[in-house]
Amino acid sequence: MEKIPDLLKDKIKKDFPADKILIAISSDITSIGAFGEEWLVITDKNLLVFSIDKDGVNTLFNFNLSLINSIENVDLIESGCVEIEVGGSNYRIILYSNAKRVDFCNFVEVAKEILKGNKNLDGIKLKEKNLCKICLKPIPEGMSRCPRCVDRRRTFLRIMNFSKPYTKLILMILLTMGIGSGFGLVTPYISKLLIDFILKQDPITKVYNYAGWLTLACLGLFLAYVGQLFFGGLQERLSGSLGYKTVYDVRALSYEKLQQLSLSYFDKHQTGAILARINQDTGELQRFLVDFIPLTLEAVFMLIGVGIFLFILSWQLTLYILLPVIATVLFLKKIFPRVWSYFHKYYHKRAVLSALVNDSLTGIRVIKAFGQESLEVNKFNKKSSDYKDAGIELVKQWSIYHPILHLFIMCGVTLVWYIGGKLVFLGKMSVGSVVAYSGYLMMFYRPVFTLTRMVEMITNSLSAAERVFDIIDTEPEIKDSPTPISMPNIKGGIEFRNVTFGYNRFKPVLFNINLKIEPNEMIGLVGKTGAGKTTIVNLICRLYDVNEGEVLIDNVNVKDIKQSDLRNQIGMVLQEPFLFSGSIYENIAYAKPHATKEEIIIASIAANAHEFIIKKPDGYDTDVGERGNNLSGGEKQMISIARAILRNPKILILDEATSSVDVQTEKKIQDALARLVKNRTTIAIAHRLSTLYNCDRLIVIEEGRIVEVGTHEELMNKKGVFYNLIKTQEEYTKQMLKYDLMEK
Repeated sequence: MEKIPDLLKDKIKKDFPADKILIAISSDITSIGAFGEEWLVITDKNLLVFSIDKDGVNTLFNFNLSLINSIENVDLIESGCVEIEVGGSNYRIILYSNAKRVDFCNFVEVAKEILKGNKNLDGIKLKEKNLCKICLKPIPEGMSRCPRCVDRRRTFLRIMNFSKPYTKLILMILLTMGIGSGFGLVTPYISKLLIDFILKQDPITKVYNYAGWLTLACLGLFLAYVGQLFFGGLQERLSGSLGYKTVYDVRALSYEKLQQLSLSYFDKHQTGAILARINQDTGELQRFLVDFIPLTLEAVFMLIGVGIFLFILSWQLTLYILLPVIATVLFLKKIFPRVWSYFHKYYHKRAVLSALVNDSLTGIRVIKAFGQESLEVNKFNKKSSDYKDAGIELVKQWSIYHPILHLFIMCGVTLVWYIGGKLVFLGKMSVGSVVAYSGYLMMFYRPVFTLTRMVEMITNSLSAAERVFDIIDTEPEIKDSPTPISMPNIKGGIEFRNVTFGYNRFKPVLFNINLKIEPNEMIGLVGKTGAGKTTIVNLICRLYDVNEGEVLIDNVNVKDIKQSDLRNQIGMVLQEPFLFSGSIYENIAYAKPHATKEEIIIASIAANAHEFIIKKPDGYDTDVGERGNNLSGGEKQMISIARAILRNPKILILDEATSSVDVQTEKKIQDALARLVKNRTTIAIAHRLSTLYNCDRLIVIEEGRIVEVGTHEELMNKKGVFYNLIKTQEEYTKQMLKYDLMEK
C-alpha cells in the first residue's frame, strides 16, 4: 500500500469515520486524461476514488464493496484503467500510465481477494512486483533479492561453507601462516637487542660488552626473514589452491542451477548478464578466497602477536595507539553501506554492457546484413560510458574515504614517537624499546592498512557473491510436485481443459482453450503469427505452467508427471534448428547420448541426411561450426530430424519444419517427416497451409482462442477462417508468380 497523504487521510476520517483503510494507490493521470494525481482507496466497507488539487480533496467515486461484482484492469493505448461492475453497469474509475501498470495490476489482484471477503492481506502474494519486502525500495534490475537488505555476514559464511570439504588444506594454511607470523614477530625484538645491548657502549669503560653476540643476532635476523618468506610462499601456494578449488565448486553449482531454472527466468534475464555472473563474479570470489581470506587471517595472527609484544614493551603507550584504531573501525562502519551501493551500481552496469556485447556478437549476421555497424557502436559506447561513469563515481568516493583512513593510522605512528620520546626522557623506556615499539607498531598497523585497502575487495567480492547466490537461491518456477508420477511409457493422449495462459499473467495470450488429442493422432495448428500456436506447444512440453485450467497427458496433469519422463518422450523439430558446436555425430547423438553408431546411421538414413553426410570430407565427424554455420539450412534441418528420430518420442512437435528450405530439400524433409510421424502423437505448425493436408484434424486459432476444428476438407467446405486463410495464401502465391514472370 502506498503512503496516503495526510490531507487524504483527514478527508476519509471525516467522511467515512467507521472505515478502516486496507489498500491505496495513486495514479499519474486524471479522469480527464491530463497528468495529475488521483487516489484509489479500498476500505473494509467501501471503494473510494479521490482527486487532489489546489482546491483540496474531492470524492469522485464511492461504492459499497458488497455492491461490486467485479474489478478488472483494462489496457488502453499507452495507458490503462481500472473498471468495476456494479448492478450490471461498468464504471471506469481511474486512469494510469504504463509506468504504473504493474502497480495497478497488483492492486487489482489484492482487491479481488478483498471482494471475496479476504481481509487478511498478509497472505496475498504480489505478482511481478520487484520491491524489497524489508525496505520497500525497488530491487536492482537483474536481481531477485535486495542488496541493501542482504545479511553480509551470512553471505561471508556461505562463501566459507564452500571451503568445508578442504578442511585439511585450511589447517595447513593456518599452520604455515602461524609459523610465518611467528618468524615475523622475532625481527623487531632482535632490533631492540642490537640497539640496547649489542651496539651499546658501557658508559664508564666505553667497551661493547656484548659485541660477540653481533654475528649470532644478525644470523638470527637473517633466518627469521628467510623463515618468514619461505612459509609465506608456502601459504600463498596453499591459499591459491584452496581458492581455485572452492570457486570451481561455486561455478559448477551455479551452472547446474542454471540448467534447472525455468524458461521464464531466461525471459527476464539477459544472456550476457548471466554470463557475467558465471564468469566474472565467480572470478571476484576467487580473488576474495586467494587474497582477502589469507591476508585477513594473517592480519589476525599479527594483531594478536604484536599486541602481546606491545603490551610487554609499554602498556601505557599501547593504550594511546588504540585510539586511531577505534576511530578507523567506527569510520569503516559508517562508510561501508555507502561504498556498497556504488559497487552494486558499478557491477550492474558491467553486466548490462556484457549483455549488449553478447547480443551484438550473436546477431552479427543481422548487423552486417542491414549495415548497422555504426548503430551498434553507438549503443556500445552509450553502455560503456555508463559503465565508465559508474567506475569514476566509485573511484571518486573511494578517493575521499581512503586517505582519511590512512590519516587515522598515521596519527598512531606520530603518537608513538611523541609519547615514546616523553617516556625516554623520563627514563621509563629505552631508545631500543622505542625503535622496537615503532617496528611492532608498523607490523600492527600493516594489517589495518591492508584491511582498509581490502574494503574495496570485501565490498567487491561480497556483492559478486550475492549475485552468484542469487542464481543458486532462485527456485525454478517449473519443478516436480512433491510426489511426482512416473510415466516412462506414455501413450500420447493430450487434453487442454479451460486453459488460460499469458507469459505476463496480466496479459493472457490463450483464453479458455479446450482441446483433446487422441494418441497417435496428427494435429495441425493453424493461425496468424501471434495467435498462440507455439504457446500451446510450450504448455504441452511444460516449459511454462498454465495460469488457469490444466494440461493433461494420458489423463494426468502435466504438473504431476515427473519432468524427466515427460521431456524424454517429447521430440521437437523447429523452424530454426539449433546445432551445438561439435561434429554431426555428436549433434544427432544429443537426443540419446549412449546410442550406438548403427542407431545413429539408421536415424540419419530415415531423415534423408546420410547421403549428404557421407559426401562430407570428414563424414559424421564433420564440424558443424558455431550454431551449425558450416551447414546449409536444409542440412541442419535434416540433422534435427535425425536427432528427433533417434529419440523416438511418443509426442512429436513440428514447428514450421520446412518453411525455410528450397523445394527439393523440402521434398526430402517431407519424406523424412512422413516416416517420423508414424505411430506417435504429432502436433504440426505451418504457415504454408498446404503442408498440413495430411493432418487428421486442423485446429484454427485466432487471437488466443480456438475458432474452428475439423479436417482440411471439412474446414474448406465450412468457408470460415481457415478457408479465408487458404484463399489469401493462394492469392498471394498467384501474385508472386505473376511478379516473377514479369521480372523474367
